[in-house]
Amino acid sequence: MRWFVEISSAGPAAEPPAKLTVEAPQWQPALQKARAMRGDDGSLGNFSIELLDDGYKAVDPVKKLRYTVRKAPDTAELSPGGQAAAEPPKGRPAVTAPPRVAAPPRATPAPAATPLPNHRVLSSREVAATESSPLTYREYVYVVPEGTSVDAGRRVVLDRFEAVKKALDGARGVLVNLAVFDHAYEGKPERAPLVTLMWKDWRGEPEVRPPAPQPSKSVAAPAPAAPRPGSTPPPPQRAVSSPPPAQRSVSTPPARSPSAPPPRAQAGSNPALTPPARSPSAPPPRAQAGSNPALKGGVTTTTKSTPPKARVRTAEELMKELEGASTDLHFLGDALEGADFVVSILKEQLPSELILVWFHDAEKRELVLVRQHGGKHDRLLARMPDRTGLAQAAIANKKALVISDAQRDPRAVDARWKAFGIDPKSIACAPALGGGKTLGLIEIVNPTGGGRYAMAEGNALTYVGKELAEFLTIQGVVLDPEKIRATANKAAAR
Repeated sequence: MRWFVEISSAGPAAEPPAKLTVEAPQWQPALQKARAMRGDDGSLGNFSIELLDDGYKAVDPVKKLRYTVRKAPDTAELSPGGQAAAEPPKGRPAVTAPPRVAAPPRATPAPAATPLPNHRVLSSREVAATESSPLTYREYVYVVPEGTSVDAGRRVVLDRFEAVKKALDGARGVLVNLAVFDHAYEGKPERAPLVTLMWKDWRGEPEVRPPAPQPSKSVAAPAPAAPRPGSTPPPPQRAVSSPPPAQRSVSTPPARSPSAPPPRAQAGSNPALTPPARSPSAPPPRAQAGSNPALKGGVTTTTKSTPPKARVRTAEELMKELEGASTDLHFLGDALEGADFVVSILKEQLPSELILVWFHDAEKRELVLVRQHGGKHDRLLARMPDRTGLAQAAIANKKALVISDAQRDPRAVDARWKAFGIDPKSIACAPALGGGKTLGLIEIVNPTGGGRYAMAEGNALTYVGKELAEFLTIQGVVLDPEKIRATANKAAAR
């Protein structure tokens, strides 16, 4: 079988794309042959793979190269070196050895495709589309032997995806989630999956993702979800160098140590993003604008260090983090686990003084608070009409509503903020809409460390709202007060 392999730059184009024609039994050996012809024999372990309508796309993130592999006609002329290794040259008979030495050698057949590792289904869930839930959902978790490589896990998940897609037989409005683990488990998995695949047929291509190097404790989700991958605590070299004696005297509280990792496990507290200048013995932060701690021994911080890490990333980086997390959401067991997961993602990616997740009670046309992070007063199970200013505007807008200056926007004037014990300065809220219905609402108030929400945060919250809506369309909302309260206490205890 012959294949066209087009190689182009995944970054700024430095040279025109190259196109090779090679012979191989399947697309993956064709990709490897094309890479080998260019002197690259590395593993496909870090590649991201996408299934196209007429082939496959693989991206090498290290060398920033994009490979597009498509079937070629049998008459396509092979590139030099692109023929199968054992195939004799076209139009020439195989060379035979003298009869006294050996019989005429047979042409060795092209190497067979690498067999898939043994695998079995650990768990599955199938949900058919209904009038109230228009999505057709398929979820399968597979187990392969321990020690299986990420590349082998990717081949398994792509093979199983083709089988699932074929079984769906052209259904529309399909959401598929697949995961491959290298160990069987009951309850919570011991390790992250080797690889996951998510396919939303309205987007056209499946997303295949390998695990991140280390899961984040603050975002780990209940089983059978893979632990949420996240970032590790800042390394010691990022901290301020050893301070002079005068500086040590004003930075004695151990929780404020510059080299300590962010205390993310403390619910409601400002992580290590809170400036040490807020120490009682230090000058107010505003008085230090523009100061340099490396030059002024008595000053421990500057206002430049106050914005949280998540606020200085580009919009593209933020969206990549959220897209990577969204796969795990769809492996959770029920709506409240999904709400916990959303709070965890927002704590990590959009740290805020107050984070709220509401579910919609369609009968009463009210929003019910099912999860709260931050605020001085617990308002869990509070209700508000879905026609309330901010909620109504966000639902009508069908995307996040961002209020950069809450003091001047009449939609932000609401007595409920006083009930939470918070003074809103900037607010972002996004609806969770599915099947033409309101399923919930997400609100964040006041970025941790100061500042205002902007378009980047609004787009990110819109994305989270859409992912939550897809999840709730399948799972349904939970409004039982006892279950909401009990599961919220368990989540807070973790």
